[in-house]
Amino acid sequence: MRALRTAFAALALLATSHAVAGLGDPAADIVAAVASFEPQQSGDGYVAANDFRFVIESRDGVATAVTGTGILTDANVRFLGALLGAASGYGPDIAGPIADFFRTRTADLIGAGELPIQVLEFDLTATVAGPAPGVLSFVFEPQVVDESLFPETSHFIGSATAEYVIRVFSDFQCPFCANYVAAVMPLLEETVLQRDDVRFELHHFPLRSIHPNANVAAEAAECVAQENGPSSFWTYHDALFAQQARWSGLIDPVDTLVALAADLGLSTVDMGTCLRTGRFGDVVESAYVAASQGLLLTGTPTVFLNGLKVGDYSEVDTYLRLMRLSDALNSVAGGQDQVGDDVDTP
Repeated sequence: MRALRTAFAALALLATSHAVAGLGDPAADIVAAVASFEPQQSGDGYVAANDFRFVIESRDGVATAVTGTGILTDANVRFLGALLGAASGYGPDIAGPIADFFRTRTADLIGAGELPIQVLEFDLTATVAGPAPGVLSFVFEPQVVDESLFPETSHFIGSATAEYVIRVFSDFQCPFCANYVAAVMPLLEETVLQRDDVRFELHHFPLRSIHPNANVAAEAAECVAQENGPSSFWTYHDALFAQQARWSGLIDPVDTLVALAADLGLSTVDMGTCLRTGRFGDVVESAYVAASQGLLLTGTPTVFLNGLKVGDYSEVDTYLRLMRLSDALNSVAGGQDQVGDDVDTP
C-alpha cells in the first residue's frame, strides 16, 4: 500500500495551476464545476455520469468534504477526477492524475481494504470492492494538523490572540522563500494582515543538506533580534532574502552577515560573538526538529492557515477560503454535521 500512496503522490504533484473554488467555498460552486457531467440532485446528494453518487458535506454555507460511490467505469473514472479536481481547487491539473491513477491501478485496489492516499493538502480514503471493474467508495477531505504540534515562535506580526494564524516555515537560503517574501508578503500586508484577527508567524526550517548557510543565517536573525529588539528581526529578515546572493554562496558568511546588519543601521557590537559561539544554535535546531520530525515537513516555504496547509500560497483568495473552511470544520467539531446543505443544482 505504501507504493500505491507514493505513486499517486508523485502524479498529484503535477498540478501547477492556481487554485480555484474548492472546499471552503459554497458546495454549489463544486457542483457547478462538474456541470458537464449533468449532476442531478438525489436525496442528500447527487448522481452524475454512469450512476456515480456523491454528497458534498457542508457547514455554515461552505463545503467541508466530499463522499461518494460508483462503479469504476471509464466514464466514472473521468468524473471522479473532475469532481476531486473541483473539490481540491486545482481543477483539470489534478483531475488527470486522479483519473489515470484509478484507471491503471484498480486491479491493485480491489479487495485491498481502506486505503489512505495523500493528494497534495487533502486526504482521499478509498475502498474498492470486486469484481472488476470494481466499486469505489471514498471520502475526500482536507488534512488538518493538530495545532498543538506547531512550535512556538518569538517572531510574529499581529495579535498574539488572533483567531487566524498564518505560519510560514522558511529557509533564508531558499530562492522560493525569497520569492514568497518579495511577491506574496506585500499582498498579505495589503489585505489579510490588515485585519485584527490574523497573525503571521515565521518558523525557521533551514534545509541544511542543500543550503549550507541557511542555519547560520537563521542564527544571525536571532542575534540581530536579541541585540536590537523584536522589530529588527523583520528588517533583517527582509534584507537576508533581498540580498540572498550576497551571502548564500560563501564558505564562511559570518562577516558578511554582520556587515549586512550594519548596512541596515543595526547594532552589531555583539553579533560576531553571538554567531561564532553559536548562541542560538539550540533555538534553530529545536525549530528544525519540530518542522522535520514533529510536522514531517520536507520543503520550504511550507505555509499553514491554522491547521490547514495552504496549497496555492501566492493567492490571497486561498487564505480567505481556508479561513472559511477552518471556521466550518471547527463548527462541525462542535456540533452535528450537516450533509448536502447549501447545494443548488446549477
